[in-house]
Amino acid sequence: MIKPPKRIVRFSYLVQATGLSRGACYREMERNPEFPKKIVLGIRAIGFDADEVDTFVKKLIERGVI
Repeated sequence: MIKPPKRIVRFSYLVQATGLSRGACYREMERNPEFPKKIVLGIRAIGFDADEVDTFVKKLIERGVI
């Protein structure tokens, strides 16, 4: 079976998926070890692994946080 390729999504996807503000996402990146890890794309650009973001949101839903 062929694995689908990894997708890197931008910060706006993270904000939309989690429902957090930009500032809250940055705070979570510093404080929460379970938060999706950023991928540096350039000097002023970051992205995230789409699977990590989706898994993180799924865990929040299971816990009843969202």
